[in-house]
Amino acid sequence: MVTLPQIELDGQTLSARDVVQIARHGAAVALAPAALARMEASRAVVERIVASGELVYGVTSSVATKTGTPLDPRRYGEFNRRLLETHDMGMGPLASREMVRAMLVVMLNNMASGRLGVRPVLANLLVDALNTQREFKVHLWGSTGESDMAAVANIALDLYAGTELAAGETIALINSSPVSIGLAALAMADLGNILASWPLAAALSMEGYGANPSPVSDVAVRSRPFKGLQRAAQAIAAQLHGSHLMSAGGPRHLQDPLAFRSLPITLGNAFDSHDFAAGQFAIELNASQNNPVVSIEEQRLVSVANFDLLALSMALDTLRLGIAPLVTSSTERVAKLVDSFWSGLDSGLLAQDDVGLPGFNGMAQVHKGITAEARLLAAPVVTELPSSSHSNGNLDRVSMASLAARRTLELAQLCKSILAVELVVAAQAVDLRQPPRLGAGTSKLHGFVRGLVPHAGGAQRVPHPAPVLEALERLDWQLDSIPPTTTGDAR
Repeated sequence: MVTLPQIELDGQTLSARDVVQIARHGAAVALAPAALARMEASRAVVERIVASGELVYGVTSSVATKTGTPLDPRRYGEFNRRLLETHDMGMGPLASREMVRAMLVVMLNNMASGRLGVRPVLANLLVDALNTQREFKVHLWGSTGESDMAAVANIALDLYAGTELAAGETIALINSSPVSIGLAALAMADLGNILASWPLAAALSMEGYGANPSPVSDVAVRSRPFKGLQRAAQAIAAQLHGSHLMSAGGPRHLQDPLAFRSLPITLGNAFDSHDFAAGQFAIELNASQNNPVVSIEEQRLVSVANFDLLALSMALDTLRLGIAPLVTSSTERVAKLVDSFWSGLDSGLLAQDDVGLPGFNGMAQVHKGITAEARLLAAPVVTELPSSSHSNGNLDRVSMASLAARRTLELAQLCKSILAVELVVAAQAVDLRQPPRLGAGTSKLHGFVRGLVPHAGGAQRVPHPAPVLEALERLDWQLDSIPPTTTGDAR
């Protein structure tokens, strides 16, 4: 088992990859010395303000409809505990272990920034929880995206059961967004890996269809200079290098259906959407989501609306919308490959026999169902409108960022199955077409698929795509890292 290096959190440089390493692969964490110093300085600001008697939201005054009501200093601890209990109302399914760990990482990094004004003891308990693999029951429903208060209450009431929270610490905890940001980190990483691998699968589908590669030519790319399109076209062309398709007389048709002909456009648009979302997410991951926010430099607490994650929600909506045409294109390629009218191959990609089985049509139907779910998840959430009657009309808009994150992570899971099915169907089509030469990359990929699932012929049943899905999970969806194959024959 590979031992991962310890990841030091400083509240300023956390990446989505770091979150994945900690949440999914169990990397240990530590707090940077500079982060501990900032936390001490930040807490000193809060304690000075508390001692002065200044009225500060959630610190020395109550919250929501009772904003401005002074708190009894003798009952700060009771107020903090009961405020957590008040928000411990989450419902729905429980978060998975890796989801919870991603949330803990986000909470810890937020504390490390020094903007919360909480004591280092709270951060140290989070470090211990992560490094000892402690588990928490966290419900995923109940957030409007303006802080993930119910989920934080689930964690905090358990983690800090033996610790009395000081003035301002509960408001600092619940005015944070670990569900929205933690799940978004997992989704961003997964979709980044899947998108990087999709041009390879698309190239194998082109081999199986006998598609015309002219849309990935230099002329086509120069005529439409989008960054993502260029990346997609170059990636597909690299896989097809040396293929029969790239030679004169290789393609079957002058123009193919758009699911093949527009591949650089649909893939490129998804790349560009992901790049935009990744840029926004990188900022959000190390930004403040709190109210009030502590300024060590100015020695004061400032009332803000940093918990409004509109930028993240909009970025994730953009990403899902960018993925939708890609999955639609995938299901159309699969449909064309199993249809003898379009592919010119045996119906259902199964040589005819006395039984008359439909072959890969059943797999194509499942693929269509999964893709339909993926498309529905693409609907944007930033247009959701809440009731302004809550909290005396104070919370009159929401970002729905936690819903955006959950939908994006679910979309990533569906995309894995969508891509695995396309690989299996494309490999079967290649077997039947028996091209004179596959490309350098597509030959390697075809051998990889055939090492996992057999060719379907005669009485042999159509293989389930699960082995391909599981293998790609182990490779972390980096198809360019598949082992080399010595398979020289398309079969």
